[in-house]
Amino acid sequence: MRQNSKLWRGLIQTFVMTILILGSFFSVSALGNTQAVFAKERDRQGELLSQKAKEFLEDRNHYQSVETCKSFLILYPGHPKTREVRKILSANYRMTGDILALAENELKLYKEFPNTEEGLESYLISGKAYVRMGREDKAYQIFQDIIKNTYSSKIAQEAELELTQMEILGESKNK
Repeated sequence: MRQNSKLWRGLIQTFVMTILILGSFFSVSALGNTQAVFAKERDRQGELLSQKAKEFLEDRNHYQSVETCKSFLILYPGHPKTREVRKILSANYRMTGDILALAENELKLYKEFPNTEEGLESYLISGKAYVRMGREDKAYQIFQDIIKNTYSSKIAQEAELELTQMEILGESKNK
């Protein structure tokens, strides 16, 4: 029963936020000074939605958390909590065993934040996910790219270790 009320509350809140955002787009063009007010409100609403996604994850309601994260990413592109929401989304995919979605989400995180340590780590995670799916060719490309083009020696070392493990497993399969 508690889950249903949380679900309805989340859906209603998402609907209200969507209405507020759409309303803000129309009134911003008419009133130049209200743009800052709507930007603050937009950020606040994005914070609330990201918090809701985190709560759903903590409650192990992965489906609702994934849907909330996807709504956030559509409604609030460029929001300061985007990276955190993508990490919540990855945690949900990891918990549900959706490895392909995990790999794709981590690649998107890398593409959005390529010059950060967390972005590079996401790239490495996507490579590991491709290994688990049996797509060694894609994983190999990712690991090679990390080794050749990264400034982070820690992540480059991890990529080298992954490549070495792939080679060892490949040799043992051939025997």
